[in-house]
Amino acid sequence: MLYLTHHGATVNSCPLHGLLYLPNSLADMKKMDKSELLRASGERAWAAACDGRAIKDPSLLNRFVALIYVDLKKYTFCYWFGFPVVRLPEECEPWPLFLVRLASLNTAYTTLDTPEKRAAFLVVPTGEEVQIRPLEELPTLVADSRPFYLAFSDPSTSPTHPGWPLRNLLALVIHRWGDSLSRCNVLCYRREARHGHVDSSHSLVLDVQLCTSVTAKDNSTPMYVGWERNAAGQLGPRTVDLSASLDPARLMENALELNLQLMRWRLAPTLDLETVASTKCLLLGAGTLGCSVARCLISWGVRNITFVDNGVVSYSNPARQSLYTARDCRDGGRPKCDAAAEALHAVSPAVHARGENLRVPMAGHSHVRADVRRLEALIAEHDAIFLLLDTREARWLPTVVAAAQRKIVINAALGFDTFLARPGDNGEKLGCYFCNDVVGPADSTRDRTLDQQCTVTRPGVGAIAGALAAELLVGLLQSPLKGRCPASDDSEASSENPLGPVPHQIRGFLARHVYMTPTCAAFPMCTACSQPVLDEYARRGWEFVLQVLNDAAYLERLTGLSRLHEETDLDQVWALSDSEESTS
Repeated sequence: MLYLTHHGATVNSCPLHGLLYLPNSLADMKKMDKSELLRASGERAWAAACDGRAIKDPSLLNRFVALIYVDLKKYTFCYWFGFPVVRLPEECEPWPLFLVRLASLNTAYTTLDTPEKRAAFLVVPTGEEVQIRPLEELPTLVADSRPFYLAFSDPSTSPTHPGWPLRNLLALVIHRWGDSLSRCNVLCYRREARHGHVDSSHSLVLDVQLCTSVTAKDNSTPMYVGWERNAAGQLGPRTVDLSASLDPARLMENALELNLQLMRWRLAPTLDLETVASTKCLLLGAGTLGCSVARCLISWGVRNITFVDNGVVSYSNPARQSLYTARDCRDGGRPKCDAAAEALHAVSPAVHARGENLRVPMAGHSHVRADVRRLEALIAEHDAIFLLLDTREARWLPTVVAAAQRKIVINAALGFDTFLARPGDNGEKLGCYFCNDVVGPADSTRDRTLDQQCTVTRPGVGAIAGALAAELLVGLLQSPLKGRCPASDDSEASSENPLGPVPHQIRGFLARHVYMTPTCAAFPMCTACSQPVLDEYARRGWEFVLQVLNDAAYLERLTGLSRLHEETDLDQVWALSDSEESTS
């Protein structure tokens, strides 16, 4: 609890005495006895009126109570102000008489030597001029039958009603001199500077009938009112949310949003930033590609990103993978998914990033059922799926599940100086990542030597491919068809998309600095997106997945690739036979 007083005020201000309560919690604020707080503050004003201190220092009648709860984590302020004033009977209520303009009053007002005396005073007309007298001279003026105005500094701006400080002033006058004074004129002095000049033309003069029910001499405290009403017009506190101005996370979020808004205002008026921000992205793989894609996504304003990886940060990672530092490599290395999510949140606190330590089930590898179920649930929870994994077979199950759930799939893969970025969706009969394969996915890591187990690429390839993958997603989201929009490399089609046409795939060759955007049709015998695979997955679910994980050749038999291989081998035999006969 703080006692607030202010001295040395300017000529245009008056001191206000009050109590500030700062409860520890919002619940404590609600539990506080508001009536008792107002009554206790009113008692202080009434005590000053009874012992005569308020006659010499009228500012003691003007009091306030402030309840303020501050949530320093959310930067919200809940406050409630109370200004205790005596509850007067209706016959004592002042009524406006007329507006006045006392030119000499402004000059006389500045002669008051202390701010406390400006709270309330007497104005005595002397011909065309006025004089200001202290309150203690009121009995003398009444005895001499001299005209005077009971004046106070009025904070109200109402053209017809005075401010609440008048109530306590009238209570003082009635209590001290009510026996000899039944009626008086009250000057509600309002002073403000306008265009370099002091103006008091909006002051009010009131003819007040003084009641006798407040003239008790036993000094008992009268009833007090004065709690402010909130924006809804009810007795209750107000709340101010300053997080947009004070919270560093919100300031950063607003700065990023402003950058994106400028892009829309200046260059792309039809850019749909809201859809991009609300898209939930699942990144399968938190390595070189995962870090690059994530950084580009948050630059576009994406707010929900989930990393899936079961690896740990090694000492070779931080140089190429932008979300990790050397500290993440200590003690055996932190899980990549957790370190990436934490780093992404540190870069942009507004991002909801989380990590899932999960090994993606791969064709030809044995796995438990829980991994498959968890992967299916994660894909169902997100809108866009990025396949950024090291091996081809690791991309098979996510491709099948995403195709069955009609999700947007973006693939990115790296070579030494080559890369591929492509959206995978079969809605327009476009091929997925596996549509160019004529063999089923198998364990490609078996019998690899140590040097073959490491991904070897030029350092810039990962950043380029990751950025293009993120840009492909944003481009897809600008189309009304989203992930099912047709592939296009026609410059005329760019007018329909503020970011230009979206190709089916982008193949880059850094050795020659060449980019290609081919379009590939869906392969009816594809091991991932063909109808036989999707139908079998929908019918058998886990049993189908388990069979594929344990027997990669099953996919070739299911899709007809095995028969295609046999026919191809037979054709080669006949071709060889014809050649031999012709040379014999």
